[in-house]
Amino acid sequence: MTRRDIDCEQALKQILTFIDRALGDQDREAMQRHLHTCKSCFSRMEFERLLKSKVGELRDEPATPSMSERVKALLKNF
Repeated sequence: MTRRDIDCEQALKQILTFIDRALGDQDREAMQRHLHTCKSCFSRMEFERLLKSKVGELRDEPATPSMSERVKALLKNF
């Protein structure tokens, strides 16, 4: 198997797939190597991981009536 390296642009495109553990072995290893050496992409990955976790926690809480109305109003303007 050939070692494949990725750049920041490729890493950023794969961050959510990486977080979801949906990359193949070769892509996952390339991503891990990149994140190990690139502070910027590692920070972005950590931010996205934390954001995804926090958003996931919100699913358990029902939206307030005012929030529902705000979302409906935003969708009407879309």
